[in-house]
Amino acid sequence: MMSLRLFSILLAAVVSGAQGWGYYGCNEELVGPLYARSLGASSYYGLFTTARFARLHGISGWSPRIGDPNPWLQIDLMKKHRIRAVATQGAFNSWDWVTRYMLLYGDRVDSWTPFYQQGHNATFFGNVNDSAVVRHDLHYHFTARYIRIVPLAWNPRGKIGLRLGIYGCPYTSNILYFDGDDAISYRFQRGASQSLWDVFAFSFKTEEKDGLLLHTEGSQGDYVTLELQGAHLLLHMSLGSSPIQPRPGHTTVSAGGVLNDLSWHYVRVDRYGREANLTLDGYVHRFVLNGDFERLNLENEIFIGGLVGAARKNLAYRHNFRGCIENVIYNRINIAEMAVQRHSRITFEGNVAFRCLDPVPHPINFGGPHNFVQVPGFPRRGRLAVSFRFRTWDLTGLLLFSRLGDGLGHVELMLSEGQVNVSIAQTGRKKLQFAAGYRLNDGFWHEVNFVAQENHAVISIDDVEGAEVRVSYPLLIRTGTSYFFGGCPKPASRWGCHSNQTAFHGCMELLKVDGQLVNLTLVEFRKLGYFAEVLFDTCGITDRCSPNMCEHDGRCYQSWDDFICYCELTGYKGVTCHEPLYKESCEAYRLSGKYSGNYTIDPDGSGPLKPFVVYCDIRENRAWTVVRHDRLWTTRVTGSSMDRPFLGAIQYWNASWEEVSALANASQHCEQWIEFSCYNSRLLNTAGGYPYSFWIGRNEEQHFYWGGSQPGIQRCACGLDQSCIDPALHCNCDADQPQWRTDKGLLTFVDHLPVTQVVIGDTNRSSSEAQFFLRPLRCYGDRNSWNTISFRTGAALRFPPIRANHSLDVSFYFRTSAPSGVFLENMGGPFCQWRRPYVRVELNTSRDVVFAFDIGNGDENLTVHSDDFEFNDDEWHLVRAEINVKQARLRVDHRPWVLRPMPLQTYIWLEYDQPLYVGSAELKRRPFVGCLRAMRLNGVTLNLEGRANASEGTFPNCTGHCTHPRFPCFHGGRCVERYSYYTCDCDLTAFDGPYCNHDIGGFFETGTWMRYNLQSALRSAAQEFSHMLSRPVPGYEPGYIPGYDTPGYVPGYHGPGYRLPDYPRPGRPVPGYRGPVYNVTGEEVSFSFSTSSAPAVLLYVSSFVRDYMAVLIKEDGTLQLRYQLGTSPYVYQLTTRPVTDGQPHSVNITRVYRNLFIQVDYFPLTEQKFSLLVDSQLDSPKALYLGRVMETGVIDPEIQRYNTPGFSGCLSGVRFNNVAPLKTHFRTPRPMTAELAEAMRVQGELSESNCGAMPRLVSEVPPELDPWYLPPDFPYYHDDGWIAILLGFLVAFLLLGLVGMLVLFYLQNHRYKGSYHTNEPKATHDSHPGGKAPLPPSGPAQAPAPTPAPTQVPTPAPAPASGPGPRDQNLPQILEESRSE
Repeated sequence: MMSLRLFSILLAAVVSGAQGWGYYGCNEELVGPLYARSLGASSYYGLFTTARFARLHGISGWSPRIGDPNPWLQIDLMKKHRIRAVATQGAFNSWDWVTRYMLLYGDRVDSWTPFYQQGHNATFFGNVNDSAVVRHDLHYHFTARYIRIVPLAWNPRGKIGLRLGIYGCPYTSNILYFDGDDAISYRFQRGASQSLWDVFAFSFKTEEKDGLLLHTEGSQGDYVTLELQGAHLLLHMSLGSSPIQPRPGHTTVSAGGVLNDLSWHYVRVDRYGREANLTLDGYVHRFVLNGDFERLNLENEIFIGGLVGAARKNLAYRHNFRGCIENVIYNRINIAEMAVQRHSRITFEGNVAFRCLDPVPHPINFGGPHNFVQVPGFPRRGRLAVSFRFRTWDLTGLLLFSRLGDGLGHVELMLSEGQVNVSIAQTGRKKLQFAAGYRLNDGFWHEVNFVAQENHAVISIDDVEGAEVRVSYPLLIRTGTSYFFGGCPKPASRWGCHSNQTAFHGCMELLKVDGQLVNLTLVEFRKLGYFAEVLFDTCGITDRCSPNMCEHDGRCYQSWDDFICYCELTGYKGVTCHEPLYKESCEAYRLSGKYSGNYTIDPDGSGPLKPFVVYCDIRENRAWTVVRHDRLWTTRVTGSSMDRPFLGAIQYWNASWEEVSALANASQHCEQWIEFSCYNSRLLNTAGGYPYSFWIGRNEEQHFYWGGSQPGIQRCACGLDQSCIDPALHCNCDADQPQWRTDKGLLTFVDHLPVTQVVIGDTNRSSSEAQFFLRPLRCYGDRNSWNTISFRTGAALRFPPIRANHSLDVSFYFRTSAPSGVFLENMGGPFCQWRRPYVRVELNTSRDVVFAFDIGNGDENLTVHSDDFEFNDDEWHLVRAEINVKQARLRVDHRPWVLRPMPLQTYIWLEYDQPLYVGSAELKRRPFVGCLRAMRLNGVTLNLEGRANASEGTFPNCTGHCTHPRFPCFHGGRCVERYSYYTCDCDLTAFDGPYCNHDIGGFFETGTWMRYNLQSALRSAAQEFSHMLSRPVPGYEPGYIPGYDTPGYVPGYHGPGYRLPDYPRPGRPVPGYRGPVYNVTGEEVSFSFSTSSAPAVLLYVSSFVRDYMAVLIKEDGTLQLRYQLGTSPYVYQLTTRPVTDGQPHSVNITRVYRNLFIQVDYFPLTEQKFSLLVDSQLDSPKALYLGRVMETGVIDPEIQRYNTPGFSGCLSGVRFNNVAPLKTHFRTPRPMTAELAEAMRVQGELSESNCGAMPRLVSEVPPELDPWYLPPDFPYYHDDGWIAILLGFLVAFLLLGLVGMLVLFYLQNHRYKGSYHTNEPKATHDSHPGGKAPLPPSGPAQAPAPTPAPTQVPTPAPAPASGPGPRDQNLPQILEESRSE
């Protein structure tokens, strides 16, 4: 319904616009057809650069004279036109073009109005070369006869060069001038009017701050009034009121500011029902009228400019309008045109003129950093008299400076804190200072009169009687030769103007010096005085606080070129009062360490809803948010029926229904206790009937279940557990008994809460009564923070486009292992053919998060760069991005904000017409792979989980492949989540391959051995010393990772599903650590081997003391483990069967203190315990040997016994704690580092082998890791739209054309091939030799006989090779017969 009404408003606007303003086809180029005399300029550079060459696409262009202090190009359109666009081009084939310019327009050449773009910016961007045309479509159309272009900046390598195009259409103007005592009225043709939609439109200009523009009313309280109050436009409208209607119909809307600037302002009011738009100079204010009526009922007339006759009694306090009104349109009727024609339905009051009679004061615009105007005075006079008018927004600025004659001193008039300060400094005397006026920086015109003479000075403001300030002081006045208005030129020593005040920014007019009015026309043309950085005949003041860019009722204060926002008492902060000051829930206060108490929360963040106070019941594991209301006590109800029920509205403390609903919507759980007591009164009646009583929840929805029940069933709590008084009913109160019954319980369905009204309708019988009460709303949790979704490759979500007006803030958490991807992007319609507005947040590289946007000033971006870590570390990171008219900023986690101040007068309108993409850019480009959660746009949480199943490749929650991998990472490999796939980190294992399941081993010839130094003697001594000073906590030594048995870890060769008991695990390095970590209280050893010889030492760990560990093969082929921890060795027989069978065998040994866990092959795990007499530490490990022990010093004799001749066979998958010597040897790139080469030594022939071990599974290499996989460059997502249809038709057309060409070629090529058919009789076989037919008889030509019916005849013999005889030369030749065989 809303969209239908808005569409109707737009339709009415277009229709009315077409009737009254001629928008259709208003795109004519207006400069080209003009005569040369219509183009003028301040000066020209040469004969071929005059203004006549300034036409778009001309052969030259306009260039002013070098040194022209105020260049301009002026166009006279010969009559008033409606202007909709302007285009510029540089001078032809040159280095001359304008990069920035100002557009002025007006109805006469001595009064100009600057055109302000959105954001009150009067500067247009120009060209970047000499040939390209840059066109600006104006955000609203203005009317003017004269156009002036003022260049502000140009190509530094050239000079000013300009070719100009203006687009619009002729405009018919019907003007009414009112002098403050005049008015007109328009009478309806058919008396009273009743309408569902209306359009009022007109233009006006005035110098007054107050005045009645338009008024009409009806007898039923309907009215429409447009008036000026304080130079603001006010619209008062009502669709009527009635005693039985609860809501009043009066509505007041304000727009604009400083509208008394003698410039045309376009006003339009569109209404359809209660939906209405107020448009002022292109700015549209949408609103909904109060009341319940939708039609406007008017009496028989509309008043323009004031009231006529008896109507003055109703609005006696209104001032009549003084100024010009143009083309008054009411529902397609041009009232101004009818007035000009003196129509009979127009009534005049006073002398209404049909042309503007407004004065032309010739103002000066001061807008530069060093602007000033210097005019001469009459020197050495004893009386100094100066007067002028000014208007400004600035608090400070130099108004006047004049040096007194004879070196007596100087006089200064300056604006300070909104008042005029006077300072008279004289040599040898104390400076005289006094002030006058109050709040003179209000943007309105103020008149200053200052007179100083001997021993006396007086200043008056606005000629207010009795308000002048007079000062008596010993003064000696001699006037000087110069007066400086608006500032001092530089250098001060040259001009004699010494003032510490900043330049004045605003407008001045009616300058008088020594009683004489200054001729500003002579000043403009350099014939009198001097000036810099000013514009003549124009005043560029504008109201930068209208519309108010300060959000949430922030107060706007403005200066000449900027504005600031004061956010006190709003609950928000920031440069535009956009950022919330309070947390969103009690849970957030709990996480910040607060205790129970009253707190202010803001559930929708930077959204439109206001913060409110709640009670936070903060406990250890959760925080309850409690919102109280006015129905906490029992409410007694009698005399209600279903026709006239009792409506018990619930008014929550400090909050509206919408604000409490936002709290419930953001909470994980909410509950509200409701209780209904009845005496001879029914509640829900029966399950199939309409209930007598019910409650209303969020969004004014009615709910027919009661506390303790569930949504969708019309029952109470007793109806669920079959405990009602009457088993046939579903509520106790439905028994309708003359005694008190109660139905009560908790309402817990979050999407229906809070309760906003309770409706009771069965208490109108005798002795019937009902009572109810409602407990506070209680909520906990935050379901928005974990609204999470996972993205796979190429997936994206589409949401409705952003509608953020002037500010946008985005916040979300992301988690990924991909190096780049777009988090979100929204694009709009094109600014022009090659530029589109957009906003995008993306991970540009693994260390850069980028906030990119284009709001009309070109591509801009903010980047947060990380030097200490990468953002794709598969951890959650918080991103916050914000953009408004003052600044753009970006923050990641707790890093400092990256700020980008916006240029002054920047305008932002963040309303896009394309879908918002989450998870990729438009058309699914640059997709993000990973997880997103808690994504908020202007306080509104996007329901990511709700859209998870709407797009292929998205899943709710942050569920990657590592949660349930298809193939786990074996042998302790770490699963690395890539979301579209996963990989296994095998760095901390002795294996490699996609899943850490490929053995890395070596074949040892007899006498081959390998040594890996674990640590040096110096490091061992330092470690022992540190152990003596501080014993580490068992199991949590440096480098230990808690949670060793995590999902994805599969202990090698421990059997399926095996987990070690809950003992502290040996220390392991953190991910990414590559240095050795040694835990003396435990070891973890695993390896595989195959051999056919015995005895041999497979693995030996030596130490700087007598401790050691060895795994060896005895003479009988069995496997033995030997430990030396302290004094005596510990020996454990690993197998009783020989292992020298040439088959691969695996060994896993884990020691934790005095507990030893052993598994060989797939035999059951065994556990052994060392004696208490045995030490629990392997002190000072030194080196790891494989194949043979070549240690110096004392070695256990048993080890020496099995050490010769050495191991002969294969070893693979060798790992001792975090050391994998064979993997290091075979997988380390050559050449090795000096440190590693010194630590590792190999003697003999050692060749790589996997010892015949088969992989645990058949590896499926992901496409991303397959070197032979060729992915498509541009994957097709079946989302081409109309482009695909167009391409399909084009391809089909080309194919049909090709087929047609082939057919034509075939027909052309075979046109003369085949048989030649004639009507001659064919030859027949007879008895003649040679089978030739006789010749026809001679004589006149005979008509050919009819062709006989075809008969079966023998095929004639082929003709002789010599060709036809002489007699046959005149006969037609049959091609087939003329060919040789």
